[in-house]
Parts: sequence; C-alpha cells; structure tokens
Amino acid sequence: MIGLVLAGGKSSRLGQDKTRVVHEGQTLLTRTATLLERHVDQVYLSCRHTPDADGPWPVITDETERIGPAGGIITALRKFEKPIFVLACDLPFMEDSIIERLMDAREKRPHDCVLTTWQLKDSGFIENLVAIYEPKSLPLLEDGVARGIFKLSRLIPAELRHTLIYTEDERRHFFNVNYPADLKQLQGR
Repeated sequence: MIGLVLAGGKSSRLGQDKTRVVHEGQTLLTRTATLLERHVDQVYLSCRHTPDADGPWPVITDETERIGPAGGIITALRKFEKPIFVLACDLPFMEDSIIERLMDAREKRPHDCVLTTWQLKDSGFIENLVAIYEPKSLPLLEDGVARGIFKLSRLIPAELRHTLIYTEDERRHFFNVNYPADLKQLQGR
C-alpha cells in the first residue's frame, strides 16, 4: 500500500501555508508523513508543484488542474495502480490507532467496496481525506471529475464505501487546521 499525504492546497482559508505550521516542534507536513510511513510501504507527498513540499519524501505533482484533493488522488491511483492510503497534511491530532483501525477495516471490507473511510456517527460526515482508495475507485473519480463534480463525498457512491463509525469522543483525531480560528485553537490561544 502507498501512503499519500495531501499537501497541495493553497491554504487560502488559513492565510498561510499549512504544511509549514509548526506544532509540538515539527511541521504538520512532517508529522503527518512520519505518522503514515509507519504503516505503509512508501509515502509520497501530493502537491500542485514540486517546490511546495520539504522533507525526504518523494513528491507527486498533480496531473490535474485545480480540482482539489481529487486531483492528487487520481494522479496517485494512475501512477501506482495500488491501494492508496490518503491522509490530509493538516491533522495535528491523528494517531497510529486511527490508521491501524482503518487498515484493519479495509481487510474486512465487502469485495465490491472501493473506499474505506471514517464516518461521524451523528452527522454522517465522511472523512474522505483519512481514507483508503482502491484502484477500482479510479474510474468513478475520473468520471465524476469529467462531469464537473470535484467534491470527494459525491464521487464514490455510499454503496461502494466501507465506513467505520467514529463518535464525538473521537472527533478530536479528525480536527484539521483550515481557518485562523483553528490555528489559534491548535496553539491554545
């Protein structure tokens, strides 16, 4: 399995490059890539442009133009034709146990499921950026994007998703840094 850290966003909502935000002595990008590499064969960074990322991990430049995370996932699935464990770079409280549970769930997924991911119990929100995409998800992603649909939650039908439920008690693991208020919360201000 390949690990893919999504680090190609513009960080426009945050107002600064979130990959370079430092938390507990390391950047969010380094923390995420280091965490993921403990669980997969190889980690790659998905970026819009090669200079967007630092570190020892190879970079995959998106082959698509401005379609968000779907572009990085499509590019990686085309390149490797293997399952891709996708993890957003801005999850400062993600833990090994969450990754391990997702990988275990993937092994038990129904045969026709092409996506294994987390779902918030109360709202039904799907964590498409903490997920494992199977090679068979590629045609669905490509077809949706060709039709102008870029939101990942709309590209893979519910019947082809294998989801693990998480509760409000576990929500902290999925906290991401998108806005200045999120950064202040992370920094305890």
